[in-house]
Amino acid sequence: MDTTPTVMETQGQPVRSLQRMLNSLALHNDALLRLVPDGIFGERTLEAVMLFQRENSLPVTGVVNGQTWNAIVDAYEKMEFLYGAPPPLCVLPSGTFTCCQGGRGAPIGIVQAMFNALNQVTTNFSVCTANDVNEGSTYENLRTVQRLSGLPETGTLDRPTWVYLCQLYHALVTRG
Repeated sequence: MDTTPTVMETQGQPVRSLQRMLNSLALHNDALLRLVPDGIFGERTLEAVMLFQRENSLPVTGVVNGQTWNAIVDAYEKMEFLYGAPPPLCVLPSGTFTCCQGGRGAPIGIVQAMFNALNQVTTNFSVCTANDVNEGSTYENLRTVQRLSGLPETGTLDRPTWVYLCQLYHALVTRG
């Protein structure tokens, strides 16, 4: 199914998609115009299309033909690749993976690196030795995550603990 909007479409989901892409592009290019994706191809959307066309050496018509649509989609996809949210990292080997005290594995090494990064921005966690073993400060840090999240304090790396640790890491480290 071709989702390229035609010249006749002046409102609806294709226009909202166009506005969303142009607005995202404007976040990283001051020459473009910010839009509110309302699904209506009004004056502001027309101006945003014309600015995009000018910036990308396209005929400046304000008409979203196939060439303009494809250029916007291409630019948006490149921008998302560079600046968009990264895909989730699946670290635990299965939905039932657990690593108790004294257990070892690559997921523990990743958890240790996360704790070391969290240690830079909060006092709740101790520095971990990067040895892929759930012992010492790694074990205690897992218990801290479990206490903070209301989980049973087992010190075991399991899916619920991993989910909460990822949320902490995202909130405190990647968002800064």
